[in-house]
Amino acid sequence: MKRDTIRSGIFVILCIISLSVLRLIWAGLFQENITPDIQEGKLDLSSWEVEEGQSMLLDGEWEFYPSHFLMQDDVFSAEVPETIQVPHGWKNNLGSPFGYGTYRLQVRVQPEDDRNFKLYIPNIRTSSEIYVNGQIVAETGRLAETEAAYVADIMPKTVTFSADENGNIDLVIQAANFIDSRDGGIYLSLRFGTDETITREIQLTNYSQVVIAAILFMHTVYTLIIYFIGGRDRKVLSFSLLAFSLFSGFLFYTGEKLLQQFFNLNYELEFWMIHTVYLIIFYALVQCTDHQKLPYWNKIFPFFQWGMAVLAVVTIFLPMPQILALRPIYNIFAFFTVVVTSTSIILMFKNNPKAKNLMLLGFIAISNHGIWNYIWSGKSIYLTFYPFDMLMAVTCYTIVWFQRYFQKHKETKDLAERLKKVNEEKDQFLANTSHEFRNPLNSILLLSKAVRDREETNLSKQSMTELNTVLNVGQQMNLLLADLLETRNLQVNKPSLNRQVIALNPIITGIIDALRFSSDLKNVPIVNLISKDFPPVYADENRVKQILFNLIGNAIKFTHQGSITVSASIKEYDAEIQVTDTGIGISEEIQKRIFQPYEQGHPENKMSEGGFGLGLNITKQLVELHGGKIQVSSKKGEKTTFTFTLALARKEAAALVFESTVEKPVPKEDKKQTVQPNKKNAQMPSVLVVDDNPSSLLALKAIIPDDAYQPVFVSCAKQAVEKMKKREWDLVISDVMMPEISGYELTRIIRERFSLTELPVLLLTGGTTDIQAAFLAGANDYITKPVEPVELKARMDSLVTLKRVAEKQVQMETSWLQAQIQPHFLFNTLNSIMALSELDVEGMRRLLNELSNLLRSKFQFQHMKELVPLKEELNIVRSYLYIEQVRFGEALQVKWDLEDEEEIYVPFLSIQPLVENAVQHGIRNKQGKGTVTIRCIKNISRNKATITVEDDGAGIEEAEMQTILNRESDSKSSVGIFNVDKRLHQHFGKGLQIVSLREQGLKVFFEVDLPPTE
Repeated sequence: MKRDTIRSGIFVILCIISLSVLRLIWAGLFQENITPDIQEGKLDLSSWEVEEGQSMLLDGEWEFYPSHFLMQDDVFSAEVPETIQVPHGWKNNLGSPFGYGTYRLQVRVQPEDDRNFKLYIPNIRTSSEIYVNGQIVAETGRLAETEAAYVADIMPKTVTFSADENGNIDLVIQAANFIDSRDGGIYLSLRFGTDETITREIQLTNYSQVVIAAILFMHTVYTLIIYFIGGRDRKVLSFSLLAFSLFSGFLFYTGEKLLQQFFNLNYELEFWMIHTVYLIIFYALVQCTDHQKLPYWNKIFPFFQWGMAVLAVVTIFLPMPQILALRPIYNIFAFFTVVVTSTSIILMFKNNPKAKNLMLLGFIAISNHGIWNYIWSGKSIYLTFYPFDMLMAVTCYTIVWFQRYFQKHKETKDLAERLKKVNEEKDQFLANTSHEFRNPLNSILLLSKAVRDREETNLSKQSMTELNTVLNVGQQMNLLLADLLETRNLQVNKPSLNRQVIALNPIITGIIDALRFSSDLKNVPIVNLISKDFPPVYADENRVKQILFNLIGNAIKFTHQGSITVSASIKEYDAEIQVTDTGIGISEEIQKRIFQPYEQGHPENKMSEGGFGLGLNITKQLVELHGGKIQVSSKKGEKTTFTFTLALARKEAAALVFESTVEKPVPKEDKKQTVQPNKKNAQMPSVLVVDDNPSSLLALKAIIPDDAYQPVFVSCAKQAVEKMKKREWDLVISDVMMPEISGYELTRIIRERFSLTELPVLLLTGGTTDIQAAFLAGANDYITKPVEPVELKARMDSLVTLKRVAEKQVQMETSWLQAQIQPHFLFNTLNSIMALSELDVEGMRRLLNELSNLLRSKFQFQHMKELVPLKEELNIVRSYLYIEQVRFGEALQVKWDLEDEEEIYVPFLSIQPLVENAVQHGIRNKQGKGTVTIRCIKNISRNKATITVEDDGAGIEEAEMQTILNRESDSKSSVGIFNVDKRLHQHFGKGLQIVSLREQGLKVFFEVDLPPTE
């Protein structure tokens, strides 16, 4: 371990030395920095012997005219110029980084030298104009003496000129800066030389940038392709992002800013983009490593990445001085990036020793590039672009990624071989386990049957029934074990089928309801066109369910609009079932191989939700096991139809099945028992059990104890709905697969009228595929078949207890509401009684009588769940209104608009809270005279009566109406309205309707059912 550390350290040192020496050699070969002696703004080159390829840096003392634009004056300023060091900012001369001024350098060459000279200006903050011998030769941005008229821009400039006839070159650079708080003026060296020399240096820089940019762009493209067609490795995507960020940086912001020659950016936008690219590079560089394995880093990394995102977004809205103020934060992220990346690479040594040197060399190359650029830029030195660090880094990382790719390819191949072997072992294990389970189960079935046959004359009828139920349950367990074996049989041979006469309608109804939730998310309806009297088929019910689940589920996946239809027709001796969707369709090429195993849809289909796998292959095998055929017809972009055939059952067997599915009327005795339950058992929970299978009802009847529950058994959902209208129930237990109305649909019907606590629903499901649909439909709980008695009783007890606790809570709430006779109401009423005792004794007696009637009605708790005649409810209302009219006199007017009040029943205390609310919050809040109207109108054609309470008071806002009905309001009166609305929903399936206009009154009305006419 120690030896490896020493070797790694030596390797790092050698890499750093090699890369640094190579960079220095490059600088010495292509950029010899000759610096002539410039003093007080004058440079004498008359004796300069120019060698081939030589250029010089114009570093030294220049003349500087602070706060003067020399070339804008009519004559040169008579003011004595200052001297300023170039390259250097003007902060010391102007006392601020912001301002403007003029640089001047007078160069003298030999008078007979008629060559073209070239001046390369990398950057001047942050706008400039360059003049040679009084003529403007280049400009960047727009100069101005005020910030308002000034425009910033920084672009490298190259100007070509020649000396005058006397060999003089008068170089004037005017600059302004009102945006960059770091400094202004000339802060990088200016390079001067012959036209050929400077052009060659610039071309070398440009060619190097283009080569590196092309390499980076190539890596960006192919790694992005690998990411999308490969395993979606995030490290590959991060490397692609890193390469693209470096590509953008090299072309937009480095050297000659090549792309900005064509797409020049606003200076502030460029500055923001530079910092954003830096953040992206930091993030991508970290993501390219195994940083997740670092201790404690997983807790810090979310803050790291979100901090960078927030910083990038915030920078958009900040001016440049504030962005510069945030640079320490950028440095913090850079520090974290260096630390995390370095640590991750060290850890990667252990996991991938073959690639450790390449990873380390790439990281050193990137770091070396950044450090040298930072050092030379800090010294205001401009150098020809050096490409080899980045080229080496990208090459190293590319080799590492390819190594990882080939390594993963090899690992995937080895894994596939192991999985194939494990899969074979798994199948064999399932087969062996199923055989082992079948032996004890077979003994249980044989012994149970022997006891039943031997003790048939000695056992009671109930015992025989329960023993037969045990045998049926054992047979079902045997079928489950057979299903496990068929997983293996589908691969090695044909599995056996349990054929029987079955009706298609209840099976398809249950499957559609189970899958409807998935289609509803896409707003795609599923339509069952198979009638309940369609001839039954002779097939394995479980296999038919599996076939239809696969086909309808597949249709839901690829149908985004339109509908899905299940239909059937008779074709000779077969039933031809069709599943049609209006989805994306299937091309002819794919139709040829769609039923092959592991077949996936072609990418051009854009099947984002999944392709064709084993489902259709298994479906084809199951259909062919029944002796049927399956085929598909479709056009790409249009509807798709899967058609399969099943053999029809014989007429005699079909008639028996049809009779068993016909609804049986409920006996009159049962109706009487439903309406008038035995008082002795009034406290026992009433349970409604729904199942279309007589044997299942018999089994449930055997395990639900009569001494603990009042069970009522029905064979279809329609009977259950009728039962629920005639009495209260504590629990509903329903099967899922039933004709016409499935258990899911029945649950939805119940939930339209009762909440989860008002009437719990326990669904009997056939497996895990039904569980999600059960809860989405509104079930409280589920239990899978075959049902265990202990589990069933425990779940029933839990749900009944839940309902009773909720009822007690509602009862306590109602009692509290009834007791809320406001103290000021009683005090005011007593004051009215005292006043009348001296003026009107008869009036006092009547007022006392009405108060007594009101209080007596308020405390009749036992009637809260009952319907009372409308006359009784209106008597309570009249008593309350009489008391309020005595108090308010003519300020409160009451209008009655009542038709025939006979045969109208309403929930107890359903109108009086509405009237009280109209008086208290409608008229009294208005501070004036008001009218309350009570109206009852019968609609014989609809068999309904509408009761309305209306006032012309202050009214309420629409938003407040909804909060009251949802019980989101903090008002005490809203509790009473919510209570009335809930009880109306329970009795009639529809609650209160509220119509209000602010300052124009409030109308509250509801409908009640009238008794049916004979």
